[in-house]
Amino acid sequence: MALQAVMNQTRKPDKLVIFDDNDEHTDLRQDPMYSKYFFMLERKGIAWEWLWAGKKGQHHNHQLANCMGYDWVWRVDDDALPEPGVLEQLAKHIAPDVAGIGGSVFMPGHDFETAKPTGKIDYIDHEPNPQWQTIHKVREVDHLHCTFLYRAGIYDYNLGLSRVAHREETLFSWGLKLKGYKLLVVPNAVTWHLKAPSGGIRMDNNDQLFAHDEQIFRNTMAFRDATIVVLNNGMGDHVVFKHVLPSIKNPVVFGCYPEIIPCRSIAEAKDLFGDIEMYNIYAKMDRWKWKSSLESAYRKLYL
Repeated sequence: MALQAVMNQTRKPDKLVIFDDNDEHTDLRQDPMYSKYFFMLERKGIAWEWLWAGKKGQHHNHQLANCMGYDWVWRVDDDALPEPGVLEQLAKHIAPDVAGIGGSVFMPGHDFETAKPTGKIDYIDHEPNPQWQTIHKVREVDHLHCTFLYRAGIYDYNLGLSRVAHREETLFSWGLKLKGYKLLVVPNAVTWHLKAPSGGIRMDNNDQLFAHDEQIFRNTMAFRDATIVVLNNGMGDHVVFKHVLPSIKNPVVFGCYPEIIPCRSIAEAKDLFGDIEMYNIYAKMDRWKWKSSLESAYRKLYL
């Protein structure tokens, strides 16, 4: 149903990428049902790719999509059924200062129409997400839920979360906002979220995994008014970064050479945030095909 919903959009995607994160992979090109869907995609002129995923959780797959070189990515879970005009409506709100656009996400059996959520990250424990109700006008929010269109390649998913990837879209969309972009919820873009009681991230049924991820989220929120800096590299990198530090708003630095830059330890950063690869400046420079200086790369990452 999710495949059918995507291929029948009034604005067709440039490409559909399906990440198969099952424990056992099956080549569905010969499957009597899926082969027909692949034929339909081709006849509709939609390029498609089926990728065997690493069985590490959906956040790893989202990060792969995030780095595929597209300007915008529309993330759709396999239990999410967007109505035909969703992608067209979301794309109407693409703008230079916008990085995330979401519509209504209705879950059968749940009704939040009388709620008045703000969409502020500070109230995430006390209100439903604005996407869980009918959206009557364009609103700016602090975080997005489940399925949305986003500007790719400017912020990374936290790969330190467990396989259940609890809070992954909240952390990611909040990170987009921290980069100085707007997050919008918009009307006339309804997706039905048919959450299954078992399977997928609910297969493990491990409260410890959810607690682990929740703690990473809480630790990140504890620093929401600061700029987290992680320098897990050499002495020379710290010397270069010292020129950038005065320009950073409220920095909290985790590093290796406190005699060069006052900092907390790298071990603490890993304990707090689960993953620090998103701060790997050399991986960023490789992805960006960087031709300028290291100092300029640091400025791009943190300013």
